[in-house]
Amino acid sequence: MFNLEYQRKRRRDAQVSKIDDFPQEILFEIFTRLSVKSLLRCRCVCKSWKSLISNPDFMNAHLKRNVLKNACDYLVIHTGYDISGFSIYDAEEFTKRFDLELPRPKHVSYAVYGSCNGVLCISATWRVNLASPIYLLNPSIRVFKKLPDCHILQTAHFVTLGFGFHERGDDYKVVRVVRFPRKKDFFAVEVYSLRLDSWRRITATPPVSQQARFPQPKCLFFNGFLYWITVEPSQHCTSIVSFDLDSEVFQKIMLPDILFGVASVPTVQVFEESLSLFHQRKDDNVWYCDIWVVEADTWTMNRTILLPRCESVAWPLGIRTDNKFHLVRHVRNMQRDPILVLCDPVLRRAKDTGISLSYHSQFVDAYRESLILLN
Repeated sequence: MFNLEYQRKRRRDAQVSKIDDFPQEILFEIFTRLSVKSLLRCRCVCKSWKSLISNPDFMNAHLKRNVLKNACDYLVIHTGYDISGFSIYDAEEFTKRFDLELPRPKHVSYAVYGSCNGVLCISATWRVNLASPIYLLNPSIRVFKKLPDCHILQTAHFVTLGFGFHERGDDYKVVRVVRFPRKKDFFAVEVYSLRLDSWRRITATPPVSQQARFPQPKCLFFNGFLYWITVEPSQHCTSIVSFDLDSEVFQKIMLPDILFGVASVPTVQVFEESLSLFHQRKDDNVWYCDIWVVEADTWTMNRTILLPRCESVAWPLGIRTDNKFHLVRHVRNMQRDPILVLCDPVLRRAKDTGISLSYHSQFVDAYRESLILLN
């Protein structure tokens, strides 16, 4: 009996030795091609594999390989009224993979304010204030981080958030814009650094009037910049406010002249690797979606999509890399929740995904797996 156990131990030791002797550079290349789920299992095999997969250089290499695929494998979709209603779905089969999980304070519902490299920035949906918790969440590895309290102590009238990656500093940043009522300096801005795990106040403020609204919770992160749609009722003006994560400077981008003063608010997105606007309009009882893109600092109309009856473009991910559209099919008289539909404008076909969306947010966005936030 003793001899049998001894032989088994020797075989196990020999197997571990063979694993440890495997060239690290070959393991590195193999592991970058694996899914996050497989990598989490590999971390449990031996200490050397765990060390390799947890290395920041490997995490970045794995992320870059996923980014090069261009198309995202998953969608994050809001199907309910609180955080339990956010789920990850397969982008092709539209099957649910899992629900997002977060601590659930009483009477708090959540919204996604930003997403970047597989990490979501989530906070309260309604009446956001300086006491509202802010989380960074990586659904792939089921890890979340609650951000520390900010330095601004006054009562805020309005808050909006942005989230993105600062490439030169190799850091993830959260930008919080606060507006105070009845104060000369009515805007204040703080920037959170994940690397430093702290907030700091900056002098830059958005170049908009005090009455400006940020009607859409989620900002767009693209090529090192954050973008928000803003509405200034006093000036009958809708514009884009950008924030450079490197220089930490705000800028105001005016919309095409034809969109000045329009009633419906466009959404800012990325289309064909360019900053773009999706504007839905009604003409002779027919709905259209105009897509504008920036070319050499000038807005150009790219195309117009005829929308099926009772359908609108999903937000914020309206169009995929294969030029198919995510649409929201609205049910008359609101007898049930809206339905997510995938539309092929070339073949003029629409596929009912069977996914019911939250009536209030109708949030659909691309999601890419990553190991960011893995300790």
